[in-house]
Amino acid sequence: MTEYTPPYKTWGKSRSVRLKGFDYSSPWLVYHIIIGANENQNIFTDPIINQKVIEVLKNSVKFYRYKLLSYCLMPDHLHILVQATESPKDLRSFVRGFKSFSTKSAGKNLWQRSFYEHILRKEENVVDVANYILNNLVAKGLVEEYKQYKWYELVINEGSNEKTSSRV
Repeated sequence: MTEYTPPYKTWGKSRSVRLKGFDYSSPWLVYHIIIGANENQNIFTDPIINQKVIEVLKNSVKFYRYKLLSYCLMPDHLHILVQATESPKDLRSFVRGFKSFSTKSAGKNLWQRSFYEHILRKEENVVDVANYILNNLVAKGLVEEYKQYKWYELVINEGSNEKTSSRV
């Protein structure tokens, strides 16, 4: 006798967390991306691995045609704030390529299977989001102020009142 599975149950099925029908290669959108470390391990405590990850990140944003606004490599995950350029490649390809190249560079599996992205809305201030990312370091008790941490960069001007040019 075959067991009945209701159609709304998705056990064992792959699910996408991406927006259905959304164009992830739209120009000028700003994304806050979070990528978790493999099995939530504290992989990013090794300066050699961290340097490789950051180098690959900086090369990847150029290759996939994004502008890096900020990043913060925490012990068990990575925050990235990027803006698409006039003709970006698909965001999913960017993240997939970055994860693949950084894993090869480090010589070990660094990342969880998927990633989380938040598309900033017009009314969201990019600098506020960047500061939120960097203040995670303080909230997690890693440092007293984010400037004490080595594995971050804030490319946008902190004094800016910049809003996104997103159409979302």
